[in-house]
Amino acid sequence: MISKLFHRISISQRIHGIRHYARSQHPFEKTMKVLANDMPSLLSSKDKSIVYPEHADVVIIGGGFIGSAIAYFLKKRTGEGLSVVVLEKDFTYKEAQNIVSLGTLNQHFSLPENVYLSQYSVDFLRNIKENLGFDIDIQYTPTGSLTLASEQYAQRLEHNVTMLNELGIKHNLLTAAEIKSMYPWINTEDVKLGCMALEGEGTFNAWALLRGLIKKSKELGTTYVNAEVTGFELEKQRDLLMEGVTPGGYERANRVIYKSSENQEEFGIKFAICILAAGANSGQLASLAKVGTGDGILSIPLPIERRESDIYSIEGQAVNLGLKTPIVTDTTGLWLMRNGLDSNLLCGNLPLQKDDTKNISKSDYFNQVIKPSLLNRVPSCNDKKIEKLTTEAYDCNVFDNSGVVGPHPYHNNLYIAAGFGKLGCQHAPGIGRAVAELIIDTLKHEKK
Repeated sequence: MISKLFHRISISQRIHGIRHYARSQHPFEKTMKVLANDMPSLLSSKDKSIVYPEHADVVIIGGGFIGSAIAYFLKKRTGEGLSVVVLEKDFTYKEAQNIVSLGTLNQHFSLPENVYLSQYSVDFLRNIKENLGFDIDIQYTPTGSLTLASEQYAQRLEHNVTMLNELGIKHNLLTAAEIKSMYPWINTEDVKLGCMALEGEGTFNAWALLRGLIKKSKELGTTYVNAEVTGFELEKQRDLLMEGVTPGGYERANRVIYKSSENQEEFGIKFAICILAAGANSGQLASLAKVGTGDGILSIPLPIERRESDIYSIEGQAVNLGLKTPIVTDTTGLWLMRNGLDSNLLCGNLPLQKDDTKNISKSDYFNQVIKPSLLNRVPSCNDKKIEKLTTEAYDCNVFDNSGVVGPHPYHNNLYIAAGFGKLGCQHAPGIGRAVAELIIDTLKHEKK
């Protein structure tokens, strides 16, 4: 059971919302510019002197939002006292360009852990210049968010709103009539209740956040290496006893093997702690340490898989709905939002724990799922051009659709921070801080 094998994250800090306004384009419009110009120079991919360290206190596999956030908090807390190396196979982050719409800040969740993470992100983004540097422009745009529930889900929505208000997140319950009065363009015939967030929800430039995390982590002393992990070295620990493991048979992961991007030469780094934050590749990489291929505890794989979902653009519709259009989600899984200050709306479906779309073509999925839900909720879209804008890729924990955080029960020096799906971007600051604190507190305990 994953719930028994890994720690679940909980940050019990109450933080209030933020309100300031963007001065430039939506993250969609900034993506390619950042990828082309900022990332190569930021990560020094053109440097002639390439360092391949042989030892590190902490090795982080994956230099995206979560991996870089972990590196940032580790170095911020320990300074030169801890050597940190990040292994990232693609310094252009071309794969990560498929998650550009993740620059949203939302606090409406049914799990308190996710609420706490979002609360922490609100505070982190509000103080982004103090945290990451005064050259960081997060371009936060407050939009508010509206969640709609049918009769079947109305009671659950009421429960969520009660919890959110108790946690300091201001949400108002709305009747179908009140929603219709506020947003006449929404069809409320199948809506029983809705709730409106009053603060701390909107969009931000996800690439500014990633760039800031990487830049600050490097300034604090993190070493980024452009490399692809190919394996782990395991060492027999004959004096260590573990329940369910044959005496003398325990093997500890102590070295990660990787292939350089320059000449494909293999190198290795010996570590005290390794953190797996490689997104959708985390399950495959964990298998290199016999997770899912061994005996006993090691026979259970890390249940993280790659998922994709298409994002659609409705041309010209944002002009008709107005600047006060909130981020809208409903119980069919549909979500829609403005594309910054542009004239188009964006829409898609919330990720599913089970990938039920494998046996259906994308055109059929659009015609049978996306389009009917969209036209039902916003009938005025019927005469608008709807086309696919991009395809998002994300990591999904197929066990319970929640993020996996903490040390593996067998490899207690191999930490997992993956499976957060579309929440990985907005929750990265809280996840990074939590993993850093878990590691530092563990090291302190071992020294006593």
